[in-house]
Amino acid sequence: MEMEILYNYDTIIIGGGLSGLNTAYDLKKSNFKILVLEARNRFGGRTDSVKVGDGWVDAGGQWLGTNNPNLKQLCKELKLETYKQFYQGKTVFDIYDDGLIKSFDESSPNFDLCEIGLGNINPIIRAIKEVMKNIDFSKCSKESPIMLSLEKLTVSEWLRVCGYGESVKFFNWFCKMSVASSSDDISILFLLKYVNSINGFESLFISDDDCTESDRIIGGSSMVSERIVSYLKDDCKLNCEVTLIDQISHKNSRLIKITTSNNENYYCRNVVSTIPPMLLKNVIFKPDLPIEKQRLKNEMEMGNTIKVIVIYDSVFWRDQGYNGKSQSFVGPIYQSFDNCTNDLSVKSIIGFINGKEEIKYWYSKSLEERRSAVLNQYSKYWGPKALNPIHYIERNWSLDKYSAGCFMGVCKSGDIISQCNNYYTQPHGNIHWAGTETSTQWYGHMEGAITSSKRVVNEILKNSLNSKSKL
Repeated sequence: MEMEILYNYDTIIIGGGLSGLNTAYDLKKSNFKILVLEARNRFGGRTDSVKVGDGWVDAGGQWLGTNNPNLKQLCKELKLETYKQFYQGKTVFDIYDDGLIKSFDESSPNFDLCEIGLGNINPIIRAIKEVMKNIDFSKCSKESPIMLSLEKLTVSEWLRVCGYGESVKFFNWFCKMSVASSSDDISILFLLKYVNSINGFESLFISDDDCTESDRIIGGSSMVSERIVSYLKDDCKLNCEVTLIDQISHKNSRLIKITTSNNENYYCRNVVSTIPPMLLKNVIFKPDLPIEKQRLKNEMEMGNTIKVIVIYDSVFWRDQGYNGKSQSFVGPIYQSFDNCTNDLSVKSIIGFINGKEEIKYWYSKSLEERRSAVLNQYSKYWGPKALNPIHYIERNWSLDKYSAGCFMGVCKSGDIISQCNNYYTQPHGNIHWAGTETSTQWYGHMEGAITSSKRVVNEILKNSLNSKSKL
């Protein structure tokens, strides 16, 4: 009788974010019997588009970069259109010790760090690039002395050891903007690993068609998930938090039993987990995960961000020749962007409060205090019209139970990368791993999520050719 309930599915995917849904999408196209289990009451993971009037705002991940082939191809396949991020005009720089606020046109062919008074950063970036040449990031290994030495230092410590202490302030801001963590909270090796995954510093320092924030999806980034879910139909479920993954030996193979928090059981031959590493501690694994994977779940942390969306009745900043982008060492908003929809049905600016201590400080204050601080900051940049929005929206991703933060999982100083890096993706029996944290390309980005799903689908397809692992 028990045999009748075995193997309900070829593959069960845990997590209904971009990586999980695209894994299911590709496997279903290959005629696999699949099921997606999502713990939340919505799909999309760290993307979440919120309807506002006739338009939308993205409360989570929202950008495509120029060199994001997998995500762009998926959008094309799903018949989703994109539009360019608005960068025409001047960017505000609030980064000076004397309190001055300056603005520059980043699209100028002569624009560089020297023009904004940060020329001393260029030699450091050149030095970092030289260090990166000596690291094979595809084979992070405990046998590499340079990796071990770099991982023992935070970004701030490395700068001081190398004689670049005067640049800690800039790199602290840079770390918060790129990985939502301070330069005291991540290792220099982790930062280099991240920068390598996005093709170098240049894509972060420029604001044009070649940057990491070059395009957006019409209708919001959640449209990707919505289109895939409409294809999967009943093959995906919400409100299904997985609590147990039990690999049961059966007839010289492994049957996997999955139990959810509402005591439902599902059976399959393969599992793909897209749960961020640090949230795996909420799941019981039988047999237990290898010690290296346990270290990833216990020692990695998630970045911390509050995404602030301020909606106005006009694009007054554009009218004044600004592009809505600002860079600030002062805060509370450390970086902002024009966030208007392509048809201007929503006219808005998004800003980021990033970093563990910053989130702790600003969330100790009332919503009205945060709102007032943000609007006052914007009024310094773009004038008094910034004080009168029609909507003010916040999303504190650190409070999201199933993300525990944003943008991505980060690694502090120690030895977790050099000791455990290969275990991001190494299967555990018939459990496979996906998610943007497992990607060596565009780590932490939507493209990284899609890239990871492509890798894990290839793993499962290859296995299915070598065994009877498909219904």
